[in-house]
Amino acid sequence: MGFPASIKRGRRRLTFLVVRTFLRMLGFSRAYTFGSWLGELQFFFDGRTRRRLQADVAVALGRAQDDPSVPALLRESYRVNNGAVLEIMSLLDRRQSEAELVARCEIDGLENLRAAMTEGRGAILLATHMGNVALATVRLTAAGWPVSVVYRDARMMSDEFFQSGLEQYGVQGILANAGIQAYGQMLSALKQGRVVQVMLDQGVKRAKDGLVQRFMGKDVPMPAGPAQLARSSRAPVLPLVMTGSSPHWRFEIQPAVRLSGGSLESDVALLVDLTGRQILQSPQFWSWHHRRWRKFALAAPGSS
Repeated sequence: MGFPASIKRGRRRLTFLVVRTFLRMLGFSRAYTFGSWLGELQFFFDGRTRRRLQADVAVALGRAQDDPSVPALLRESYRVNNGAVLEIMSLLDRRQSEAELVARCEIDGLENLRAAMTEGRGAILLATHMGNVALATVRLTAAGWPVSVVYRDARMMSDEFFQSGLEQYGVQGILANAGIQAYGQMLSALKQGRVVQVMLDQGVKRAKDGLVQRFMGKDVPMPAGPAQLARSSRAPVLPLVMTGSSPHWRFEIQPAVRLSGGSLESDVALLVDLTGRQILQSPQFWSWHHRRWRKFALAAPGSS
């Protein structure tokens, strides 16, 4: 029998407070290194999850089950994304110096964003769970771009932690869990000529809350919100892709992608396919061990 929900929440909250205290002692500059080390430990000691993920990743990438590149890229995923999580916590906990943030993140493809914004409808950045995307949005804001970030509540961190952490850098936070209210905030932000960052790469918990799509080898209920937002606002959608993690984070804003103009389902499928292609560009950087995608079963062979 599992622990009651209240005990689980209390345990997660305690973990958050302990980690935050330790990060304050380490400082922002060492948060990523510490997180990467924890990622190494998780990779080696959580063998049950690792073995299942290696099998799933091999299928998703079309590789043999014994391909040595699969555990290698999965290990890098643990290192990069666990390091990113702790760096994000440090970033949002206390305002860091602009010089340190500039040195930690570089963004290519700003000309693509500049061209998209000339249409006067704002722009939608389609990001993925790859590295410290929060830092990329902070850097865009520091460079003068009005950015709104759509986020979901985290089991360990409070909503207020994300909201206040983003606001201290001038970034507007929009809590996706607020439903129709959040959708209204997104539309309003685009009408104001803002850049709205969204993600859809981990799906939703329940099938009834999304549209089931084939995504990285699994049938996953994917949110229709990003596609509906693009359809309603007619704002251009630009992929935000992570291209490097060392010696600093590197992201690229790719050229705008147009929706099909057909049904909502076809547009959701288009964005899901686009997200999958983003991941396949650098699969070692995607958070395969995120709590959502890894819990879905692989699609049956030959099904569509």
